Amino acid sequence: GGFAEMAHMGPEIREITDALDAAGNTTAAIGKGFAISSAAFVALALYGAFVTRVQMTSVNILDQRVLPGLLIGAMLPYWFSAMTMKSVGIAAMDMVNEIRRQFQDPKIAEGTKEPDYDACVQIATTASLRQMVPPAALVMLTP
Repeated sequence: GGFAEMAHMGPEIREITDALDAAGNTTAAIGKGFAISSAAFVALALYGAFVTRVQMTSVNILDQRVLPGLLIGAMLPYWFSAMTMKSVGIAAMDMVNEIRRQFQDPKIAEGTKEPDYDACVQIATTASLRQMVPPAALVMLTP
């Protein structure tokens, strides 16, 4: 709705964009529910993997192997998420810098010359592969 208002579009456009905004908010809320429940399942799976890996037949929370495993297992999804978000931020900044570089050409800024789309695709591809190595290593190297 805000973009339609700033572009001085009519009220009928604002009604449509408000409806789309409400649908987007509902979708985001539902997505958050799925994310929370999937995080709980991941934590449970990691705990199950830990119990299997150390070959425990019964689980005693006071056991010296269990509590550290619980703490580390509970931390892993958050650590992975943080690493992934940092990677996305770094890749996005690479893209922003390339776009800024291209817009220094007055012809591109005026719209009389096509931007170098291939450079942007190359940055996105390279950054996505390079930046996801640490999160992938975390997943593969943890028990």
